[in-house]
Amino acid sequence: MTGADRAFLDAGRLRLLREVELRGSIAAAARALQLSASAVSQQLAALEREAGVTLVDRTPRGVVLTGAGRALARRGDDLVQLLTAARADLDRLSGALAGPVRVAAVASAALGPVSAAVVELAGAAPGIELSVVVAEPGESLRLLQCDDVDLAVVDEYDYVPLALPGPGAVAELDEEPLCTVTAAAQRSGSESAPRNLADLADRPWVMPPEDAACGQAVRLACRASGFEPRVRWISDDMLVLARAVAAGHGVAVLPRSAVPPEVGRLALTALHRPALRRRLRVVTRPATAGRPIIERVLSALRRSQTAVAPHRHLIRGLPGESPSSNPRGSRAGS
Repeated sequence: MTGADRAFLDAGRLRLLREVELRGSIAAAARALQLSASAVSQQLAALEREAGVTLVDRTPRGVVLTGAGRALARRGDDLVQLLTAARADLDRLSGALAGPVRVAAVASAALGPVSAAVVELAGAAPGIELSVVVAEPGESLRLLQCDDVDLAVVDEYDYVPLALPGPGAVAELDEEPLCTVTAAAQRSGSESAPRNLADLADRPWVMPPEDAACGQAVRLACRASGFEPRVRWISDDMLVLARAVAAGHGVAVLPRSAVPPEVGRLALTALHRPALRRRLRVVTRPATAGRPIIERVLSALRRSQTAVAPHRHLIRGLPGESPSSNPRGSRAGS
C-alpha cells in the first residue's frame, strides 16, 4: 500500500471499530449494526490494511483493541458526534418536530413523568414517535453512549454518586427525600412513626438488590448508622416490594414516587436521620441536546414532573404539612 493509499480511512469502518470498542465484541457490534459477524471481521481487516497497523488482537475470548485500535476508535467516536451535531444543526434550522425519540428510564420515572410526557406528546406533537425502555441508571447511560437511546432518565442517591457526562448534557428534573415505608397495621395509634434508620435496626427489611442504586444507597446508609440490615425480601420490582411491606414481611426505605399508589395499608414517613435524597436527571448526548425534537421531549418531561411534585406533601413529616392532615399516612392507595 502506498502512502497516498493510506491518506484516507473509511469513515464507515471507523464507526464499526467504535462499535466494537463500545459493545465489547464483534458479535455485539454486528447485532447493533445489523450485519453478520463475518462481515464485521472483514471490514476490520480492511481497516487494518488501510491503517497499516494491527487494530485488534484476536484471542480465544474474543477481540481486544490494541493501543492504535483504541486511538482510532476515539476518532471514530469524534466522527459520529460530528455527524450527529451536523444533523442537529439542520434540525434546528428547519425546526423539525417529527421522528423517533428513544428514552431509557428508571422504573419509577417511566411510570411517572415519562408516561405522562408520552401521553402529552401523542396529542400535542403526534409526529414525535416516543419509545421507552426501563433500565437501571448504569445501563441507561451505556445505551446512551452506544446511541441506542436519545435520552436517559436516571436517578442518583446519596452515598451512590453516578458518573455523568459534562454539565451541558445533563438537565435536573427533580429531587425528593426518601421515606420509611411500613405496614400501617403493625403500628398502634400511640406508636410514633419511625423517622431514623437506627429505629429500624432490629426489623426485617424489604429492599431492591444491592446492585440497584436504591438498594446500594440504603444499605450503605444503614451501615453508616451502625447496623447491617436483615434483608428478607429482595426484588427490583417496586410493586413487589410495596406489597411485601403491606403484608408485614419487613420495612423499606424508598423514594415516595417509587411507591405504587395502588398498594394500600402502607404508612409513609419522611426519613430525618439521615435525610437521604434522590435526584432525577435527564441526560442527553451533547451533540443532540439542542435538537428541537429533543428539547420538546425534555420540556414535556419537566411539565409532567412538575405536575407530580405537589403531591409530595402527603408524606407524614414533610415540611409544610400540618400534623392533622395526612391522607396517605395510613393508606398509600387511598
